[in-house]
Amino acid sequence: MKKLFALLLSLALALGCCAALAEAPAKTELGSINMNGVFKLQCSLPENYEINIASKDDEGMIAVVETEDATKPMMFLVIEFDEIYSDVKRLNDMTEDQLLEIIDTFTDDGDEIIVSYRETSHGTKLMVVKEAEDTVDFVSIITIYEGYMIEFDMLTGAEAEEGLTEEQIQMCIDFLSDLDFIPEEA
Repeated sequence: MKKLFALLLSLALALGCCAALAEAPAKTELGSINMNGVFKLQCSLPENYEINIASKDDEGMIAVVETEDATKPMMFLVIEFDEIYSDVKRLNDMTEDQLLEIIDTFTDDGDEIIVSYRETSHGTKLMVVKEAEDTVDFVSIITIYEGYMIEFDMLTGAEAEEGLTEEQIQMCIDFLSDLDFIPEEA
């Protein structure tokens, strides 16, 4: 019995080592931006999603993250350099007054929202803005990196039977955790 247990334990360790050595899926390259430093952008996509760049120039980009499954959420990534935040390294470094200015952009039309804060897996502060209703049909996640305002919006799928779930919101946070700004030489 001890030999069988030892053999199974050895097999489990060997399989664990093989899994650890397996390559992570390649990230999708999104191109470069160049206003407050040159950065190559790349990301990991959620399963069964693809990304389409709607527009891109040196100042930023707009991309649609979508799937053929109309019950799944559609997402939009907007990255734009904002001169107002040119000296802000991350959202973590902003004052309460600066954060309130961002929140005010969501309430200009009188919309009722709920604002909370989360973090990426790297500790970058995220502002999470949801509509203040029982069923959440949109979520906007805002952060700043090196003066670039990053907004990741999620909407319910066209054929979704319910609002957005916490698991889907976490998918957005995971996406932002895996979004790489890789410095390049100009």
